[in-house]
This record gives sequence, C-alpha cells and structure tokens, in this order.
Amino acid sequence: MRPFSFVPLALACALSAPAAAQTASESNLVLTIFAGTVTGHPLWTVAKQPFTVLNTTIYDTLELSRSIGSSLVLGAAGTYFFSPHVGVHAELSYLGLPIDSHCRGLFYNPDGENKNEQLCNDIEAQASEGGAIAIFGGITLRAASRRAFSPYLAGSLGIVNHPRSTIGMDGSYVTAAGPQPPRQVLADPNPRSTTVMLGAGIGFTSPLGPGYQFRLEIRDVVTSLDRLVGPANGLGIGPKAARSYHHVALTLGLGIVLEKTRGRRY
Repeated sequence: MRPFSFVPLALACALSAPAAAQTASESNLVLTIFAGTVTGHPLWTVAKQPFTVLNTTIYDTLELSRSIGSSLVLGAAGTYFFSPHVGVHAELSYLGLPIDSHCRGLFYNPDGENKNEQLCNDIEAQASEGGAIAIFGGITLRAASRRAFSPYLAGSLGIVNHPRSTIGMDGSYVTAAGPQPPRQVLADPNPRSTTVMLGAGIGFTSPLGPGYQFRLEIRDVVTSLDRLVGPANGLGIGPKAARSYHHVALTLGLGIVLEKTRGRRY
C-alpha cells in the first residue's frame, strides 16, 4: 500500500464533518412588552373620626381607613447594552395602585333619614380607583448574555403619577327630597400627584427564536404616599405625613431584539 493512499479518505471525512462550532448571538437593543401583578397594602386608619349630623351640632363617630389594592402591571421597556454585561433601560408602565376606601359607623345619633349611615355605606361600597403611571430609567447588569438562560439585576429611578388623593373622601346619601350631592368627609387641599420612585429587580431572559426572547422578573417598587395620621377637624382637614411603601411585582414579558451581535466561530 502506498504511504499517501489514505489522504483522499481523510479529506472526504473532513468535508463531511459538521461546520465549525459557533457561539450564540448576543442581544444589544431589546424592546420588551410585559404584564404582571403587583401587591397591595394598608395605607392609613383613623379609629375614631367625629362627623356632624347634617344641619345639627351633634356628632356621629366613624372609623375610616384606606388601603392600596393589588392590581395588574402593564408596560413597555427598552434596554440597550453597550457592553456584554452592562446596559441602560427606560420604562413606561401602568402600576395601578388602586385606592380602596373603608367606613364603619361606631356610633350614630338618632336620625330619621340615617344620612351619615347611608354616607358611610356608600363609601364602603365605592369601587377601587387607581391608575398610577410610572416613568423611570436605570442600569441593567446581566450574565451569560449568549446562553439560553441569562440572569440579570436592574436598578431604577423615576417618578410615579397618582391620579387621585390618598386622603380625600366623600359619600352620597338620599333624603325625602331625593339623591343628594356627595358630602365631603375628609379634605386634602394639597394632594401630591407626583412622587419619586426607586426600584430594583431580578430576573432572567431566554431566547424564543430568532429575534425574540422571554423575560421573567420580580421587582420591588418603592414610592412615597400621603397618609392621614389623626382625626380631621370640623373642615375635614387632618394631619398627614408621607411614608414610603414597597410594592412587589411579578412580570412576564416578550422581548423583540432590534439589534444584536452575531456569534463567533471557533
């Protein structure tokens, strides 16, 4: 057998072998649409609130409180990675943060039309009202950017807009003359509509195919809300103070990869 007779066979095997391995691509610019849920919490309670019987000088006693209900989170975020592990993000999201009002009568003076009792029941039956909108940006740190499972950490700073006061409260009632306009129980002459928001999140992304990725994230949104800290006076104005609250959210998202770095052969 001639010494080089095996060369054609070796070349044939090499040509029939799989192509050189290649690393996965790396997303640089991603637009993510997401949805999820956010937790609620108690906001404030006034255990004994004096409240006049209409057109008299006598007082009933009410227990008033407010809470933030759990709600849906919806939004869109853009993330740009200027290196494999560090990026910046911006987000616009609907946080909800619906406000639930509660009223319980502790003592009612005799009143043929039960006006204050009706008013209190109306407050208790009112639907939750929310609609908080958050706009923020921050830094995202990720690992294993070319792998099927890429964990990340995110820190954010921004603002939250609240459409209604967390203190002001009124209720309706009916008399012999028919339905009456809502009567104010608590007033808030200077409600805050915008507050600073701090956020932190942890999650992961995973590719769903060319140009798409799945995202799961747990985040904590910290924002300041006004709360009543004592009974209101005869004008319905009471002492208030701000307090920071944590709102924990779980979100699922679909990412659209707008720019990526192709993988390398080796």
